[in-house]
Amino acid sequence: MSKNWDRKKLLGLLLVLVIIGGGLYYGLSNKSSSHKSAKNNADAKTITIGTGSNFRPFVYQDKEGNDTGYEIALLQAIDDELPQYKFKIEHYEFSNLFPALKNKKLDLVANQLESNAERRKDYAFSKVGYTHYDLHIQSLTGGYESLDDLKGKKVYAIAGGNAPALLEAYLKEHLGAFKIVYGSWSDQVLLENFKNSTVDATLATKYTVDYTNKQLGSKYVASKKVINKSSTYYLFRKNDKEEAKLNNAVSKVLKKFKKDGTLKKLSKKYLGGDYTN
Repeated sequence: MSKNWDRKKLLGLLLVLVIIGGGLYYGLSNKSSSHKSAKNNADAKTITIGTGSNFRPFVYQDKEGNDTGYEIALLQAIDDELPQYKFKIEHYEFSNLFPALKNKKLDLVANQLESNAERRKDYAFSKVGYTHYDLHIQSLTGGYESLDDLKGKKVYAIAGGNAPALLEAYLKEHLGAFKIVYGSWSDQVLLENFKNSTVDATLATKYTVDYTNKQLGSKYVASKKVINKSSTYYLFRKNDKEEAKLNNAVSKVLKKFKKDGTLKKLSKKYLGGDYTN
């Protein structure tokens, strides 16, 4: 009687374990297949995205050489929402992003791009912005609160960006007010050029200044006043049906991410605050 009872008890216990194990497997299998369907859809169209490579805290490589930063994290999150597409990220020098998009080597450009009249002529922008890009004057000395304060100074700018467009427009009305020093230096090289007075100031966002100070131990100062208020957008080719379709899909996800707090969460994680409004 005792042996039979023990045998029944053992069989019952095994049955319970099998049921629990099956339930766990089913749950894990569902999660895996759900993620797989979003990331490994055999019919997904590959979308080649162009971005920079050393633009902290937006896009850069970690110690293992993996892409990371706000731009990368947001693109990955959008990719997960669009099973019909498979994102492929490629790195370019900033000035090469625009012709690569125009020549169909890229389908989308993601590099904290601001809108301006010149770009609107040639490209389509996402219908939703994803980061505000308010520019301040960055320097090691402070004391610059407007472009008028930069008289006689050397101002660094990355060729092709919105910042040099603002500086160039100012110089058209104030000939010779300051000198623009064009370049594509890394954060470390730029800091050395500030220290040896090769440049005196540049235009940058407040969070870029704060991030650089934290990473490099620099002591940059940002102007209290905003020089230019703007937002960043993704860039697409104009007059292209497939591009318009991609723009609609991406913009829809951006709108969702603004509403559900995903943008805010990523901004706080990578930029140190909410810079998405």
